[in-house]
Amino acid sequence: MIFFGILLLIFLIGIYPFWDKKYTKRLEATGHEADRISYFKYVIYSEWTITFLLLVAVSVSSTKLAQIGLKLPDENSVQFLGMLSGFLVGILAVTFILSRIPFYQKYQKLQTNNVSYLIPTGKLDKRYAVMTAITAGICEEIIYRGFLLHFLSRSPFSLEGSLLLLTGAVIFGIAHYYQGWKGVMLTGLVGFALSRVYVETGSLIFPILLHILIDLRFMLFVKKD
Repeated sequence: MIFFGILLLIFLIGIYPFWDKKYTKRLEATGHEADRISYFKYVIYSEWTITFLLLVAVSVSSTKLAQIGLKLPDENSVQFLGMLSGFLVGILAVTFILSRIPFYQKYQKLQTNNVSYLIPTGKLDKRYAVMTAITAGICEEIIYRGFLLHFLSRSPFSLEGSLLLLTGAVIFGIAHYYQGWKGVMLTGLVGFALSRVYVETGSLIFPILLHILIDLRFMLFVKKD
């Protein structure tokens, strides 16, 4: 598992971010729906492939699925889920209302201007956008929160506490290098928050749901001129 983990770590830091940059370069230049769909397909296929290989490696090792967060939350976490669900519903409702306000639309545009080429414009790429958001929510949480935090907490790294979460957040931010340094910092902060949710609940269920909702908000609620 150590050998696989190191290989995956090298891939996630030194290869995968640059593949993303390569695939988004054409899309950023053209903004065409066909190029956006091609990128969404790339994300879906690549992330599910990585996740599949990761789960195979885990299944043939001494690591249990529960150790990488693939388990139901405990009783206390179920209570937390109720609170989290209410919070998320409130956030979605407020976001939906704000998205109809011209001032907020301008503010939102400034926030997402550097990745506006990812915003779907047609029915077909919206469908792929939804599938991409679901894929990212499931696969990236298994990869970056479940497996990566578990791997970094073991020898030879043996990270723990805030340092573990911060390291995982930095790697997650680097994975979004194609969004520019502003995107790296923003997604790094999101990654840290998702890691906190994971640690507090001991299950990937909550961060997966939260991740999907965050991506769907961007894909479906942000308007493009």
